[in-house]
Amino acid sequence: MRKRALVIGIVAAVVVMVAAVYIHVHRQALIPISTPSLTPTPYPAPTAIQVRVGTLPDDDALPLFVARDEGIFERYGLSVELMPFHSAFERDAALTAGEIEASISDPIAVILMQAAGIDVKIVGVEMGKDPELGGFCIVAAPGSDIKTVEDLEGKTIAISRNTIIDFVTDKMLGDVDAKRIDVKKMPERVQMLISGDVDAATLPDVLARYAMCQNATLVASENTFGGNLSFTVTVFRGDFVNENPEAVRKFIKAYGEAVNMINTNPEAYKELAVEVAKIPEEVVTEYSVPFFPPPQPYPETFRNNFEEVVAWALNKGLIKDEIAFEDCVWVA
Repeated sequence: MRKRALVIGIVAAVVVMVAAVYIHVHRQALIPISTPSLTPTPYPAPTAIQVRVGTLPDDDALPLFVARDEGIFERYGLSVELMPFHSAFERDAALTAGEIEASISDPIAVILMQAAGIDVKIVGVEMGKDPELGGFCIVAAPGSDIKTVEDLEGKTIAISRNTIIDFVTDKMLGDVDAKRIDVKKMPERVQMLISGDVDAATLPDVLARYAMCQNATLVASENTFGGNLSFTVTVFRGDFVNENPEAVRKFIKAYGEAVNMINTNPEAYKELAVEVAKIPEEVVTEYSVPFFPPPQPYPETFRNNFEEVVAWALNKGLIKDEIAFEDCVWVA
């Protein structure tokens, strides 16, 4: 009897073990076998090249804002940050310090930085080729009896010293000896003019129109001197150009696309232009978005103007040696 019970127990144990093994094997068969994915691993998207660009409150910079807002820069693989400055002095200091890679500027700023050992390059000219586009004006304070350039003899005139405004003012004044007052920030210059703290001021045409709405008097405009005295150019740090020439080319192409969009439908961008240029409310109604010429390399035909600026800077003691045209201009 005992022997029979022992046999039954052994058989039962074997059955249980076999069942356990069966269940384990069956479950393992149901677990999906991991196989390598046949889908290729995507390569990471190329990192957009960052470009920080300094601007002033002027509609010259409008194409940059359009290129940013319309996604044109992004489409070209550029991450562009527009950094506003209140004066050319602040803008140029940021470019010198490497806080920005590029700016909307003028040949005088480039010449002075090159003379200081800062390698910067003009990569394109945007405004100034057509005498009807842009320009600076000398305006006299409200209530002043100043009507002509000759009337400024011995009078005070607010400018931004050692900038394109200083150069243009000298050219418009000629031999007239007016006392220059250095006021870097344009809004302050306008306010000093309107309040009568200075007899006159040199201003961009939009701000000159605003001052005239406040009873200031137009004395002279650079566009009446047989052609533009000033030029708006795009400037990059030399080290950035050397390391990223293709990015600079793409930047210029994106700028050109934005120019086409503005010129095709300028009214669509008037509100943005008013915001960018900080155009006073009093002149918004009469303000028209300017026609922008397509970007182009700083042409050889502008060499005479460039050399005239160099001669002016030498005469003013701003530079000690000649600055070569080729050292300041980059051709894509």
